[in-house]
Parts: sequence; C-alpha cells; structure tokens
Amino acid sequence: MGIIMKYLLIFVFNLMLFGNLNAQEFISHKVEKNESLKSLARQYNTSVLTLKKLNPNIDDFNEIESQNVLVPQNQNFEFSPSLELRAYEVSPKETLYSISRKYNLKVKDLVKYNPYLADRELNMNDVLRIPVYKVDNEDLDFNQSVKNSQFSTLMHLVLPKETKYGISKKYGLSISELENLNPGIEEEEIQPGQFLKIQRKSYAQKELPKAKNKDYKFLELKSSSSLKSILDEYEVTKEELFEVNPSLKNEGVSDGLVIKIPQFEDASKTEYKKLNLEEELQYFSTKTIGLMLPFSMDKFRNDTINPEKLIKKDKLLQISLDFYEGVQMAIDSARAKNINVNLKVFDTKRNPNRVQKIIEHDFSNYDAVVGPLLDENLKIVSSALLKDSIPVITPLVNPDFEFYNLFKTLPEPSAMQEALISYINSTKDSVNLIVLADSLSQNIERKYAYTFPDAKFVEQEDGEYLQKSDLKPHLVKDKTNWFILETESLGIAESAVSFLKSFQRDDYKVRLFTSNRSSFYEDEISNYYLSDLNFTFPSVSKFYLDIDEGNFSTNYKNEHGYYPNRYVIRGFDVMYDLLLRLASSENLYESTIFNGYTEYFENKFHYTQNEFSIGYSNDAIYLIQYLKNLDTALIDLESILKAAAE
Repeated sequence: MGIIMKYLLIFVFNLMLFGNLNAQEFISHKVEKNESLKSLARQYNTSVLTLKKLNPNIDDFNEIESQNVLVPQNQNFEFSPSLELRAYEVSPKETLYSISRKYNLKVKDLVKYNPYLADRELNMNDVLRIPVYKVDNEDLDFNQSVKNSQFSTLMHLVLPKETKYGISKKYGLSISELENLNPGIEEEEIQPGQFLKIQRKSYAQKELPKAKNKDYKFLELKSSSSLKSILDEYEVTKEELFEVNPSLKNEGVSDGLVIKIPQFEDASKTEYKKLNLEEELQYFSTKTIGLMLPFSMDKFRNDTINPEKLIKKDKLLQISLDFYEGVQMAIDSARAKNINVNLKVFDTKRNPNRVQKIIEHDFSNYDAVVGPLLDENLKIVSSALLKDSIPVITPLVNPDFEFYNLFKTLPEPSAMQEALISYINSTKDSVNLIVLADSLSQNIERKYAYTFPDAKFVEQEDGEYLQKSDLKPHLVKDKTNWFILETESLGIAESAVSFLKSFQRDDYKVRLFTSNRSSFYEDEISNYYLSDLNFTFPSVSKFYLDIDEGNFSTNYKNEHGYYPNRYVIRGFDVMYDLLLRLASSENLYESTIFNGYTEYFENKFHYTQNEFSIGYSNDAIYLIQYLKNLDTALIDLESILKAAAE
C-alpha cells in the first residue's frame, strides 16, 4: 500500500472516530436542585439515552445535583454509533497533557467533551469523559488488515481481553518497546477501544532505547534467581545480557555470581535531546520543493516604479525576499551534502484567485511545498494538496486551521505558556509569585491560579489605569518577587514595568516574566528596564540572543554588505531542516518518528502529531532571560522538561 493510501486510511480513522462529534458544540450544564436527566433532556430537546452516553459517570441511581453534565447545543444532535465516552477518574499529579498522551488524544479533545475545563484547570477529583472507539467483531478483521499492511507506523485497536504482552508479541515488539511508543500505558491497564501506536522493527530501531557504553548496573545473583526473572525484571533480552556476561551464557545462573545489567536510555526523554540529521543522510534522490511567496513581481513592470523604493515601502515584499535569500543559502548548503534540490518558485501575488490557478499545477511528485505566507492562501494550498499527501510547511504564520498534511513550524501559544509554567514551577521555591493579567489573558491567568495556588493576583478593573498602589500590597522585601505580566495592552505593560523598576530602587527584589513577548517590548519599552528586571520569556527562536552565526553571517555580509536579519535566517533554518529530514527519511512524515529536536542558527524543530488530531506542530521552544548590561542568556529548558517528565 502506498504512502497516499497509508495517510488516507489514518485520515478516515479520524473522521470515523470524531467527525460526527466534532461538528457539534457542547456546553456544560451545572445541575440545580430538583433537576433530573429527564428535565434536562426536555430542556435541551434531546433524549435521556443521549445524555447517559455523553455522561458515562451518571446512571439512574446517582445523585446528579451540582454535577456538571455535558449537553449538546444542536437540537439535531445524534450520537455516533462508532464512539462511546468513558468515565475516567483523575489521579493526583495527572495533567490534561499526560491523560491525552495516554489515550492518544489532543488536549483540546478532552476539553471539548469536558467543557468546564475551558474555565478552570484540572482537579484530582474530576471525572473526565474520554472518547474511545466502540469495538465489535468487525474490528478483528480491521486489526488483521493493519497487521498485513506495509505501514511503517500503524495503529492497533485494542480488543476485549487483549493484553500488552499479547499485542507486543503479535508485532514482534517487547513490552517496554510498546510502552515507549505509547507513553502513559506503563502504569495503566490498556482498555478495549483504545488505539496503540505500533512501529515496524526496521523503523522502530531509530527511536528505541540503546545501551549506553560502559553504563551498567551490577547484580549479585542468589540461588533463587533465574534467567527468566532477570529478563522480566530488568527488561533486557537474553542476547543483550549474554553479550556483556559471557560467563552467564557459558555457565548459567549460580549463587553469588555478579553480572552486569545494561542500562538504557528512556526513549520518552529523548525528545529533549538534539539531533544531528547530517549524520543520518541516506536518501539522495533529487528533492522537488515548491516555494510559494507573495512577491507580486508584476508591480516591477511599470517603468516609472523605482524598485528600491517599492521594496522599502512594502514590508511583506521585504520579508519574502529575505526569506527567499535564506532558502537559497539552505539549498547551497544541502548541495554541499550531496542533496540535490529542484526548487520551483511560485508568486502568489497575495491573491487567492492566483493561488487557485497555481494549484492547477501537478504537485503529485513534489516532496513538499513551503508556503504560502498568508492564512487564506495557505488554507487553499493545504486543502488542494491533501489528496496526494504532499506536506505543506507554514514558514512564518501559525494558522488556526488544521490539515493532515500541514506542518506548523511555529509553536502554539499554549505550548509557550506551558514552557514558562514548567520553568517557574521548577524553581519557584522561596519566591513571592505575583500575576497581573488583563481581560484578554484570562485563560492563562486560570492556568497560573491552578498551578500556583499560593500566587497573588493583581486586581484591575477594565478601563482603569494601572496604579503603583495596585502592585505594592503584593510585594515583599524578604523574598524575590517574581512578577508574571500577561497583557496585550502597551499602556498596562509600560506602567507595570515602570512601577516594578521603581520598586527595585526601593530595595525590592523583582524579576519579570511573560509568556507572550509582544512587539511593544521591543519597540516601546526600555530595554534597560527589562535588563534590570531579568525579563524572562519563551521564544520561537534565538533572535533575541547575541549569538555568533559563524560562516553563515560572514558569507552573507560579504555578499550583501550587511548581516542577515531574522527572516533570512528563518528561511535558511526552515528549508535546511526540511531538506535534511527528506534526506534522512523516506518522506517528511517518516522523519517525525525521530526522537529529539533539530536545531540550526536561530530555530529548532520537533514535530509532534497525535493520532486523533490533524496535522503536525512544532513544540520546540527557547526560554530567554535578560541579564544586566543588556546581555541575554538561554535557559536550559530541555533539562527542566526532562526532569519534569521523570
């Protein structure tokens, strides 16, 4: 079965499982006194059976007063026969993210079926509704078809009475390999209707744990020890054990014998390690790449137009030309690695009608298309190329729509927020945490309130000017004050930064954070103030760091007379990463099975995809801190995330 059919089948799974429900909107109804399932069914013009299916934790014998009941807003709602919702009791320390990974869902899927989580964070006493596929006899044939296919990565539907041991044996995997591919099932029993990710051995070898050189655990055997008990307890194979213990192979288990147990890396942690794809190159066929940018070259045909003045006046044209320059430099670097590239450039002219004409071109043999830049045009291209599974890369925007073939190179705002929260949570001991969020930042404020119950929150009425007196009651002198500022308002940001700097002069220790470094921090607010406040924020790139790009910048300056800007470097990083992925894997989709992130001059990439969502997102983020004297530093976010995952 070809690559197109492979991804089409997975896409059909998505539609089959979630197509019916995703088209609906739900609300959470808090049950009041004297209300019942029957009265709610009448109120929302639905059936009691539908309400029971949507709320598996409720039955005829449960008292439902004060509970949050999921109800459909659409009066024509019909519950999909392919789906069922199951009740899941949240355990201590669990998060939406960890639960979503356990069931191969996206966090937004969980929020969709548990709408109250849009207004507050997860509590350990919550009972969640988890969407799962309903299993029937036909699924036996489905799993056999999947097993017989030629997919490198596939999904196995868990059937009643199946175990991790039985499934792993069926596909030639160990239990630990199956668990590494499906984080979250290590401590939980698998459930019928759950999908598990499976990788063929030839592909799985790239991401399975490997023994560290000379890194062993030493074990003294007892008379009760057996080879089987050692293999089961330490999750090693007989071959691995015999390789480092020849005497065990020759003489067998004996009382008092000291053997070496190979220690393995935890594959679930390797996503925080840097990959060098230049060492993985193996596919050297010519790569055909489409590049769609809004040059609008017809503007230059008028003899009265001065090209230099036109470029200076047209910001989008400047960005396009700079990005294109970086793309060309990436192609030159790839060719030096024996990667030949056939680049096809299309001028979208910022016109959807023009884009509709472009997609009449045959893209079926393209390896990928980069662009367009504008959301509307990007949507047209992604939709048109979906039938041939041609990857579409978003270079400079983060659209709010999804397609299976769409690769978003910019991290989502929610990922930026989680990165900052992880850092603060890892180092917040002995600090006084203060949060100021405007009305447009209520979602992140709720995250802070849940994650940091001891945090103090600055109250400010809409339309009121921020006063120094609003902040002072929350600050202390015997601790460092960590001030989190989440605002879209330049006025609030300017005032808050100015007041915090003033408090520093009064001997308060203050450090400033935000998850959203808006442009006004660069253009309107004193960098000296931000430097003194050790301003800390997540970033999609290292643009704010004073780094040496080495030969890249030097070569660019020699050719152009000035150093490259962020768009030139972005063009290089996006294209070079794309070409290395295509040269190290059969296609771009397969390149996502590598554990770890790639990194270049200013940007890094780690594409993730959950099986029941559409498309791929880059979740590789930098955390940057301002230092004194306008210096900047990179915080080791990878170590923090790795520690949090342990």
